[in-house]
Amino acid sequence: MDSEFKFIRSSVESFMNTYLPFVPNDNETQYFVQQLLQDTSTGAGNASHSSDVTTRPVLSVLTGNETTFAFRDYPLQRKRGRRSNNKTTFSRGWEKIALTIGNIEYPGERKRNKFSYVNVPNKRIASSNRGYNNKIDAAFVAACDTHKPLQTTDIAVVVGHKVAASHTRQNALHVVSSNVQIMNEDVRRMFTFGITAEMHNVTLWYHDRSHSAASYPFNLSTNPKLFIQVLIAFLFATEEELGYDSMFTGQRQVFRFFRTVEGLSLYHSNGITGRMTRVYKVVEVRESGEAFGDPLVLKDVWLDSSAKTEKEIQNAIFTDIEQFWDSPDEPLELKSFKEAHRKIVGNGSYKQYFLQIVLDYSGQKTKVRVEIGTEVRGFFDAEQDLALDAPATGTASQGSQSMNDQTFVNAHRNASQSPAIPAIPREQKRQYRILFKEVCRTSGRLETLGEVVNVLSQTLIPLQLLFCAGWVHRDICSGNILAFKKDSESQGPWLAKLSDFAYATKFPVPKGSACASSTKTGTAYFMPLEIMLSSYLFSPSHDNTLPAQKEFAIARQLSVKERLAELALQLQNSTTTQPQKGVAHNFQHDLESMWWMLLWNICCRLDPTQSTKSLQDFGKAVFINDRKPTHARIHCITAPFGKTVTPKAPKSILSIVTSLSLLSGELYQNYVDRGRNGAYNDVGSYAQIHSIFFETFKALDEEVTEASEAQASGRNDGGDQHWSTIPLLVKAYSNTVAQGSAVGEPERKRPRSNEDHVDAREVESEGRTKAKQPRKK
Repeated sequence: MDSEFKFIRSSVESFMNTYLPFVPNDNETQYFVQQLLQDTSTGAGNASHSSDVTTRPVLSVLTGNETTFAFRDYPLQRKRGRRSNNKTTFSRGWEKIALTIGNIEYPGERKRNKFSYVNVPNKRIASSNRGYNNKIDAAFVAACDTHKPLQTTDIAVVVGHKVAASHTRQNALHVVSSNVQIMNEDVRRMFTFGITAEMHNVTLWYHDRSHSAASYPFNLSTNPKLFIQVLIAFLFATEEELGYDSMFTGQRQVFRFFRTVEGLSLYHSNGITGRMTRVYKVVEVRESGEAFGDPLVLKDVWLDSSAKTEKEIQNAIFTDIEQFWDSPDEPLELKSFKEAHRKIVGNGSYKQYFLQIVLDYSGQKTKVRVEIGTEVRGFFDAEQDLALDAPATGTASQGSQSMNDQTFVNAHRNASQSPAIPAIPREQKRQYRILFKEVCRTSGRLETLGEVVNVLSQTLIPLQLLFCAGWVHRDICSGNILAFKKDSESQGPWLAKLSDFAYATKFPVPKGSACASSTKTGTAYFMPLEIMLSSYLFSPSHDNTLPAQKEFAIARQLSVKERLAELALQLQNSTTTQPQKGVAHNFQHDLESMWWMLLWNICCRLDPTQSTKSLQDFGKAVFINDRKPTHARIHCITAPFGKTVTPKAPKSILSIVTSLSLLSGELYQNYVDRGRNGAYNDVGSYAQIHSIFFETFKALDEEVTEASEAQASGRNDGGDQHWSTIPLLVKAYSNTVAQGSAVGEPERKRPRSNEDHVDAREVESEGRTKAKQPRKK
């Protein structure tokens, strides 16, 4: 957890009204107070976790009367000799209070849920994934044996106890990290809750995929009513109110059932918010648990609540493709594409290049963020702790509230603050699950360079279909270009499939719409240069440098006053329009991402025995999980590529390097020509670069075919190994560091503009991004 983690801090009352499952009204709360003032019997009830189960009468939980009361275990004025600095002793009273509240019948229609408060000091949460070592002190859990490992699926609410107020941040870190693990591993969770306590001071936490929030601390001794309401809310909430998806807790007969077989792409983040795509191989099962049918693929992702689903986007793309081919009119530049793909569009077989959707489901929305609160960042690496004079109940005046907020935010030195990050969005998110028919392999897991070239060559067909239909994909990467075989073990060719249209959008941008200057969609390794720079590569300096130098030399012969007067006249009469801010992702950008993919494969995935250290070092300088491009990356497009890379690469891949060099020059020249002509929104201007890519990859693919035929016929006996058969490093899926790319695996896709920082240590589709040197042979 670092300075990129941010959350909303609010008064405890605002937090409770916004985030808690529910808040009992005054009459309901008063009823519980009356019951807690009476001597009672603990009975078995929901006390399956308690070590203090007894049927003997015990003293009341509260002392005092219905107007003025306090917890017997936590009186306002503690008697000398009862004070304890042991957190286990202190937290034991929580279990007794929660147990008693849970045994009271709710004065309304609410029923007691299956979760009980239990102390589990320094208990580790079990995980099948490498790297998790989270421990908690207590939790609201379902019935389980706490002497065995505690599972994320058992935990409804995480609780952390510390003795000293100086441990506030450490305590919060433990609770937040535990909730990260729960959200990553329990597919049912829509949001999670946490409680941190430093002796009497209690803070409430809430987390979902859009934001995190925390209350100001309140003192359970001076404000026992709030603490009682919090425990009531967690003990009598429905599972849905506690953050469990109703899909898993509703009426069984309306659902189809699927069992996960294995994870295909599991992204485990160090942060809570974000897109967090997970992909599983699943099989459909009957209610008896019997599996039937072929395996399917389940994709689990979080979307903005207003965003279109992948099924809706795919249907819109198919409609636009068919409308284009049905229309008698088309731009002259697109005529050849229309003729080339007329047959597959006419008979519908073009859909084989896309994943077939079997079923999809839109889940619940996350909660709306609290209206009155302060966004806090840098909490876990601040040098000072939260000021203890923060309002205990959130009832302070607005002025004092703001002052305390500011004290909290500026608890660390300005010099150590990280760059500004986007504000926490107000839009809710919703979980979206979609089932696909085909179990595929990502192109980043293909085993030879020839397979990669063949699949990329095929991918140009669906990209041309999107081009003609007026759509850009915006996230061409190794995890979204898939390879499919009915039998993945067969020797037949792979069929390419283009997937994940969550970022796909229409092009050109509608008139009057501004291009985002900071939105960078896509995967860092394969992100187009203009998108990374948020600036077009063409600049007027391409054409105006020499004339400007001549004009400047002439102007220097004039006096300063004459030059100022002439410059003022030029500016006054200038009709030059302001340069366009930001970059709209266009058709050529999708092609450039394919170019980066091929370069990544030869720099970072070649078997070390077939590569060179210079080529690998070059790859490390180019492929970095950062949205800001390195100079080496910029020069790949803007400088002569072949002269730079050819001396570093082995001769066996000369034809690949030559093809990359040709395409690099064409990409840059097309960017410059389009900018010079102001033709960014001219669809026809992208036809030439599409044709060049298609012909170049076709030539490479034909070379692969010829080499394969020569080897099959024995004409290549004793000859050098062709580049198409060179093996590639493939990550072994396990709970260990990736055994794949010599540079590191591509990072998960960049979230939409209003989402949080991406942790560069993790990967969505291929594994961890930690750099790894080639293994010595």
